[in-house]
Amino acid sequence: MKIAAALLGTCLLLTACGGTTPAQAPPSRSLSPVETVTSSPSADPAAVRWVDGFCTAIHDYRERTNREAELTPPTPGTVAEAQKALSAELGGIAARTGEAAGKLAALPPAPVPLGDTVRQGFVAKFTKARDRAAGAKAELDRAKPGNQASQGPAAQAIEQAQRDIDGTYDPVGAITASPELMRAAATAPGCKA
Repeated sequence: MKIAAALLGTCLLLTACGGTTPAQAPPSRSLSPVETVTSSPSADPAAVRWVDGFCTAIHDYRERTNREAELTPPTPGTVAEAQKALSAELGGIAARTGEAAGKLAALPPAPVPLGDTVRQGFVAKFTKARDRAAGAKAELDRAKPGNQASQGPAAQAIEQAQRDIDGTYDPVGAITASPELMRAAATAPGCKA
C-alpha cells in the first residue's frame, strides 16, 4: 500500500510539473447595463398649441405689467396732478387686464374640459379687474380737478383690481390636474417664460 501511495503521489507530482499548459480561464465578459426605454406619450399638437396660447396670454400680461411698473412718473405736486396719475394707472390696469381677457377668450376650445374651466376662471378674473379699473377711472375723470375726495375710491379700486387677479400669474399651476395639459406645457414655448 505504501508503494501504491508513493506511486500515486509521484504521478500527481509529474502531472503537475509536466509540460502541459494549464487550461485558460474563459474570457471574462463585461456585462453592459440593461437599458430600459420608457416611452412616455408625446403631447398632442393641438394641446400644445392651446396651452402655448394660454401661457403666452398670462406671461404677456405679467411682462407688460412689469415693464409699465418700471416707468416711474414724476411725483405729483398738486391734487389735480395726483388725479391724472391715478387715472393713468387705472387706465393701464384696464388696458392690460382687458388685453389678457381678450387673448384668453380668443383661444379655441381646450382639448380637455379642465382647460376650458381654467380659462373661464382666468377670463372672469381679468374681466372683473378690467371693469373695476375702467369704472374707477371714469368716475375719477368725471371728478372736478383738484377734488381730493375722488382719490380715495380710485386708490381703493387699484388695490381691489390687483386682488381680483390674484392667482393668475402661474398658468401651469392651474392645469396640474390634467396629465395631457401638463405634457403639452412641458413643450409649449409660452409656458417656459
